[in-house]
Amino acid sequence: MLLGPDGAEVDWHVGYGPPPEKFQEKLENSLKGIDTVKSLLAGYAKDPKNIDVVFKLAQKYDDRLDPYNPPSREKIIKLFKEVLTLDPDGKKGMTDYSDKKVTYTEYAEYSLGILAYRGEKRDLEPLKSFIKKYPESPTLKNAYMYVSLYYSSLGSKEEAGKFFEEYVAKFPDDPNVLNYYVARIIRDKEPLDRGIQLAEKIRDMMKFNPDPRFIKNLAQLYILKGEPEKAENLYGKNFMEGRASLLAMSLMDYANFWVQQNKNTDSAIAMAEMAVRLNPEMWYTIQSLAQVYLKLNKEDKALEVYGPAYVKKNWDKSASVRSYAGFWTRQGKNLESALEAANRVIELTPDAYAWDTLAQAFLKLKKYDEALKAEEKAVALAEGASAESFKKKIEQIKKAMAEEKK
Repeated sequence: MLLGPDGAEVDWHVGYGPPPEKFQEKLENSLKGIDTVKSLLAGYAKDPKNIDVVFKLAQKYDDRLDPYNPPSREKIIKLFKEVLTLDPDGKKGMTDYSDKKVTYTEYAEYSLGILAYRGEKRDLEPLKSFIKKYPESPTLKNAYMYVSLYYSSLGSKEEAGKFFEEYVAKFPDDPNVLNYYVARIIRDKEPLDRGIQLAEKIRDMMKFNPDPRFIKNLAQLYILKGEPEKAENLYGKNFMEGRASLLAMSLMDYANFWVQQNKNTDSAIAMAEMAVRLNPEMWYTIQSLAQVYLKLNKEDKALEVYGPAYVKKNWDKSASVRSYAGFWTRQGKNLESALEAANRVIELTPDAYAWDTLAQAFLKLKKYDEALKAEEKAVALAEGASAESFKKKIEQIKKAMAEEKK
């Protein structure tokens, strides 16, 4: 809101949309008196047939005034109707809409359609007429959306069905559009097969990242059809646990990214901690949180979540203990606990990789003889490429022993 020295309104801008340079340009024009409410009102008083002034003034009022308030709505309607009278063929001016150009006339008809819908009678005819008249308009999708809001809960089943069939035919690849129809079918409890067809299409469109809202609707349709087993398979415990795991991984990716940049670290820690709360039994997320803490020089916090207390709690879980031993060995910290864990892995699953983990723990502690024996055991148990890899590690251990003697 811009006010003059006398406190009177000079101009207003409702909402903000990027880029910032464009918004700054609007403010600078207002300070210069270009297309302000004050200047437009003055221009309208001087020449009420100036199409640019009438249209811009209509837009200003449409942005700010309450369209559900009858006096305000009538004020906006009057100005947009004047635009249609002054430019019935849409040849006297253009305006921007979502980075595209539309005529003053087209925009005025679109706005009048929305105002009619928002009126006490919920009149849809102007919007329906607009849809037929401007099938390629940049505003078309939004016009359809307003009509769909009405038919989502009002109108007969037959009317709603006819409209939604037209709507999904126009935008067949938009899952939100398809879901509006699905929601109406759930409300009416028919036609269920058509609803399932649409809901399954949405699921296929989003199979790599399904939106739980849409899957819930598909499950609801199967419940209505008397097939609860399908609903359970779609939207049961496994589905949501999977979503929680994916979210935990995304949160941890976010945390690791910002920690590596050494920026936004408070948020990184908060998201990493949230990931662990979402998936408290998954060793990977807990280990990743410890990694975040270590990168931020918070070793005490890392040990608090992923230290000796953690490994004792998971003492009989081979994968958890193995990962713990390997992690701390690579960090070169908490090595006595890492060695203890590596020995436990030998007890649980004494394979080649377990002996390699033990060897590396001994190596970090400079217990070379024990490291060499453990790595030789790994080679004896391994096959193929793994055996060759472990043989190279034997050479590394021998080299470290030689360096130590020097």
